[in-house]
Amino acid sequence: MNKDNNVTIAWVCESEGAKELFAQMVPTEKCSEESMCSWCSLKSEYRYRCGPNFGGICIPEAPCTYCVMNQKEWEDFLTKKMEERDSEAKATTEAYLADGIARLREMKCNGLEAHNNSIDLCIATFTEIFNNGADEQSSVKTEWHDLSPVSVYVPGVPSRTSIIAYEDTSEWEKEDTKTTTIELRGKESGIKYKISIKFKANRARTLSKRIGEILLANSEYPVSEGVLRGFVNASEFLSFNVGREDVDGGWDHLCIDPSGAFGVWPGDDVAALIMCLYDDLNTALDPAMYTLRHGMRDASKIAFMKGNSKSSINRLMAYDSAYLRVQELSKSMSSEDIYSLVSKLKQNFSDPEFGNDPSPEVDYAMLQEEAWEGDWNE
Repeated sequence: MNKDNNVTIAWVCESEGAKELFAQMVPTEKCSEESMCSWCSLKSEYRYRCGPNFGGICIPEAPCTYCVMNQKEWEDFLTKKMEERDSEAKATTEAYLADGIARLREMKCNGLEAHNNSIDLCIATFTEIFNNGADEQSSVKTEWHDLSPVSVYVPGVPSRTSIIAYEDTSEWEKEDTKTTTIELRGKESGIKYKISIKFKANRARTLSKRIGEILLANSEYPVSEGVLRGFVNASEFLSFNVGREDVDGGWDHLCIDPSGAFGVWPGDDVAALIMCLYDDLNTALDPAMYTLRHGMRDASKIAFMKGNSKSSINRLMAYDSAYLRVQELSKSMSSEDIYSLVSKLKQNFSDPEFGNDPSPEVDYAMLQEEAWEGDWNE
């Protein structure tokens, strides 16, 4: 029935349109509006049942907007809705980045230019990881976008991100304190981490009021920057805690404290920490990263069982062997020798195929006790 002029339109079987696609394999049974052929029935099933969520109350005397559509009108309508769905998913994904950048910018302070630069470095690091993309394995947040209630048969599409930042301030914290939490996964391990950053605005402003005098005095100590470092540490305006996801989805605390190892300003430490956790399997090879290395063997296996790891079992076992050797030989080898050895290990693991093949042809010399005790101790 055409609603505009109340002219009755004869039922037309739409199976003829399938001939070109299916090489004449179209239904042969008779088709009517009351008894549709298998082709028309199949296409009809991809429509959601009418109702108030779609076109209003529907009765034979006054069919809803949905029910008066012919197949072409329906497909045009569905195409438009799918485009809207895809645009919504894209906008949501882009919002993950925009929201994260906005959260990090809230930790800036007027008058502390160097600190603000360190926050910009955090933002650049966050953006770099985000731009690497996310899939089902690496995602830390996924939201699905579908066509419900228009059609429950058309698959939804996800918006995903491999890194996210959100406000995590508790109701018990002081008014001038904000906590921003970053969550990300190791790019190969799939292990989920969180960095909770606590920013105390009043303390930052207190430091900014005398920063000119402090920098002038610090200029007399250009090598150590001891004066500036001392005042920044004393102010404690930015601190952070690190957690690693456990087998039950909770968080194990990781006692990681760079203590200015990457710069005077704590934002530099945060930026470096983000990248270290992103490349956690290789970071844990460093002799000084014993806290991260502790528990890494179990955490990497948990991530594998949960489907988040991009490593093969054999490659994980190669990392396990490397961690054990680094731990053992750090007790007896000189710093120069152990760091030289770790450098060779990282070079081996930079090949994504290293350790994947358990056959004898694979070079496990760096992981074999004879090689470690022979060549490196000479």
